[in-house]
Amino acid sequence: MRLAPLAAGLFLAFAGSAFAQSFTEPADLLEAFYKPYFDGSFPDDESQFRSTELQALYDNDAETTPEGEMGALSFDPYVDGQDFEITDFEIGAAGIAGDYSSADVTFKNFGESRSLMFEMVREDGGWKIDDVVSNNPDNPYRLSEIFAEAAGEVE
Repeated sequence: MRLAPLAAGLFLAFAGSAFAQSFTEPADLLEAFYKPYFDGSFPDDESQFRSTELQALYDNDAETTPEGEMGALSFDPYVDGQDFEITDFEIGAAGIAGDYSSADVTFKNFGESRSLMFEMVREDGGWKIDDVVSNNPDNPYRLSEIFAEAAGEVE
Protein backbone atom coordinates (compact mmCIF):
# COMPACT_ATOMS: atom_id res chain seq x y z
CA MET A 1 0.00 0.00 0.00
CA ARG A 2 2.78 2.44 0.82
CA LEU A 3 4.58 1.67 -2.43
CA ALA A 4 1.80 3.09 -4.61
CA PRO A 5 2.21 6.72 -3.45
CA LEU A 6 5.99 6.39 -3.60
CA ALA A 7 5.86 4.96 -7.12
CA ALA A 8 3.46 7.67 -8.26
CA GLY A 9 5.70 10.37 -6.78
CA LEU A 10 8.78 8.97 -8.48
CA PHE A 11 6.95 8.72 -11.80
CA LEU A 12 5.88 12.36 -11.60
CA ALA A 13 9.36 13.48 -10.60
CA PHE A 14 10.99 11.73 -13.54
CA ALA A 15 8.18 12.54 -15.96
CA GLY A 16 8.53 16.26 -15.21
CA SER A 17 12.05 16.31 -16.56
CA ALA A 18 11.12 14.04 -19.45
CA PHE A 19 8.43 16.50 -20.54
CA ALA A 20 10.84 19.45 -20.63
CA GLN A 21 10.43 21.03 -24.01
CA SER A 22 13.20 20.97 -26.59
CA PHE A 23 13.23 24.11 -28.74
CA THR A 24 14.14 23.30 -32.34
CA GLU A 25 14.32 26.95 -33.44
CA PRO A 26 15.74 29.93 -31.54
CA ALA A 27 12.47 31.84 -32.01
CA ASP A 28 10.54 28.93 -30.44
CA LEU A 29 12.74 29.21 -27.35
CA LEU A 30 12.29 32.97 -27.06
CA GLU A 31 8.53 32.80 -27.63
CA ALA A 32 8.15 30.16 -24.91
CA PHE A 33 10.49 32.02 -22.57
CA TYR A 34 8.59 35.32 -22.86
CA LYS A 35 5.09 33.77 -22.75
CA PRO A 36 4.81 34.12 -18.94
CA TYR A 37 5.44 37.85 -19.22
CA PHE A 38 2.10 38.06 -21.01
CA ASP A 39 0.00 35.40 -19.25
CA GLY A 40 1.59 35.19 -15.78
CA SER A 41 2.35 31.45 -16.04
CA PHE A 42 5.93 31.66 -14.76
CA PRO A 43 7.44 28.22 -14.17
CA ASP A 44 8.95 27.39 -10.79
CA ASP A 45 12.08 26.23 -12.60
CA GLU A 46 13.41 28.13 -15.62
CA SER A 47 16.38 25.80 -16.15
CA GLN A 48 14.76 24.31 -19.26
CA PHE A 49 15.45 27.64 -20.97
CA ARG A 50 19.08 28.06 -19.84
CA SER A 51 22.30 26.57 -21.13
CA THR A 52 24.36 24.48 -18.74
CA GLU A 53 26.79 27.38 -18.39
CA LEU A 54 24.12 30.01 -17.69
CA GLN A 55 22.34 27.70 -15.24
CA ALA A 56 25.65 27.20 -13.41
CA LEU A 57 25.91 30.99 -12.96
CA TYR A 58 22.40 31.13 -11.48
CA ASP A 59 23.14 28.13 -9.23
CA ASN A 60 26.45 29.58 -8.02
CA ASP A 61 24.77 32.90 -7.25
CA ALA A 62 22.06 31.15 -5.23
CA GLU A 63 24.62 29.07 -3.33
CA THR A 64 26.95 31.96 -2.48
CA THR A 65 24.37 34.60 -1.60
CA PRO A 66 23.84 34.79 2.16
CA GLU A 67 20.31 33.99 3.28
CA GLY A 68 18.11 37.07 3.30
CA GLU A 69 20.45 38.95 0.95
CA MET A 70 19.86 39.89 -2.68
CA GLY A 71 21.95 37.99 -5.21
CA ALA A 72 23.70 39.35 -8.26
CA LEU A 73 20.48 40.42 -9.95
CA SER A 74 18.63 43.44 -8.60
CA PHE A 75 16.39 43.56 -11.68
CA ASP A 76 14.93 41.23 -14.28
CA PRO A 77 17.53 41.15 -17.07
CA TYR A 78 14.96 39.79 -19.53
CA VAL A 79 12.84 42.96 -19.36
CA ASP A 80 15.64 45.34 -18.36
CA GLY A 81 13.72 46.47 -15.29
CA GLN A 82 12.30 45.46 -11.93
CA ASP A 83 8.71 45.42 -13.10
CA PHE A 84 7.18 44.87 -16.46
CA GLU A 85 4.35 45.83 -18.74
CA ILE A 86 5.47 44.53 -22.12
CA THR A 87 4.04 45.84 -25.39
CA ASP A 88 5.22 45.86 -29.02
CA PHE A 89 7.14 42.61 -28.48
CA GLU A 90 9.14 41.36 -31.47
CA ILE A 91 11.71 38.64 -32.01
CA GLY A 92 14.23 39.41 -34.74
CA ALA A 93 15.56 36.89 -37.22
CA ALA A 94 18.09 34.58 -35.61
CA GLY A 95 21.59 34.32 -36.97
CA ILE A 96 22.75 30.72 -36.69
CA ALA A 97 26.36 29.50 -36.94
CA GLY A 98 26.56 25.81 -36.12
CA ASP A 99 25.52 25.32 -32.50
CA TYR A 100 25.44 29.05 -31.74
CA SER A 101 22.74 31.58 -32.43
CA SER A 102 21.81 35.12 -31.59
CA ALA A 103 18.60 37.06 -31.98
CA ASP A 104 17.40 40.48 -30.96
CA VAL A 105 14.26 40.92 -28.93
CA THR A 106 12.65 44.34 -28.91
CA PHE A 107 9.71 45.58 -26.88
CA LYS A 108 8.44 48.45 -24.81
CA ASN A 109 8.42 48.11 -21.06
CA PHE A 110 6.07 50.68 -19.52
CA GLY A 111 6.35 52.55 -22.81
CA GLU A 112 10.18 52.64 -22.79
CA SER A 113 11.85 51.01 -25.82
CA ARG A 114 14.10 48.09 -24.96
CA SER A 115 16.37 45.95 -27.12
CA LEU A 116 18.13 42.81 -25.91
CA MET A 117 20.36 40.42 -27.79
CA PHE A 118 20.02 36.78 -26.81
CA GLU A 119 22.99 34.50 -27.36
CA MET A 120 21.90 30.88 -27.57
CA VAL A 121 23.55 27.48 -27.83
CA ARG A 122 22.26 24.15 -29.03
CA GLU A 123 22.32 21.67 -26.13
CA ASP A 124 20.45 18.45 -25.46
CA GLY A 125 18.79 18.56 -28.87
CA GLY A 126 17.44 22.11 -28.63
CA TRP A 127 18.25 25.78 -28.21
CA LYS A 128 19.02 27.29 -24.79
CA ILE A 129 19.69 30.85 -23.64
CA ASP A 130 23.42 31.25 -22.97
CA ASP A 131 23.70 34.98 -22.35
CA VAL A 132 21.77 38.23 -22.70
CA VAL A 133 23.20 41.59 -23.75
CA SER A 134 21.58 44.99 -23.32
CA ASN A 135 22.98 47.94 -25.23
CA ASN A 136 20.30 50.26 -23.91
CA PRO A 137 22.14 53.52 -23.12
CA ASP A 138 20.66 53.91 -19.63
CA ASN A 139 21.52 50.35 -18.52
CA PRO A 140 24.04 48.46 -20.69
CA TYR A 141 24.95 45.00 -19.41
CA ARG A 142 25.89 41.43 -20.23
CA LEU A 143 24.14 38.94 -17.94
CA SER A 144 27.21 36.71 -17.52
CA GLU A 145 29.29 39.75 -16.50
CA ILE A 146 26.78 40.70 -13.80
CA PHE A 147 27.21 37.25 -12.27
CA ALA A 148 31.02 37.40 -12.67
CA GLU A 149 31.18 40.80 -11.02
CA ALA A 150 29.04 39.63 -8.10
CA ALA A 151 31.28 36.58 -7.69
CA GLY A 152 34.34 38.86 -7.58
CA GLU A 153 35.70 37.55 -10.87
CA VAL A 154 35.78 40.96 -12.56
CA GLU A 155 37.57 44.03 -11.29
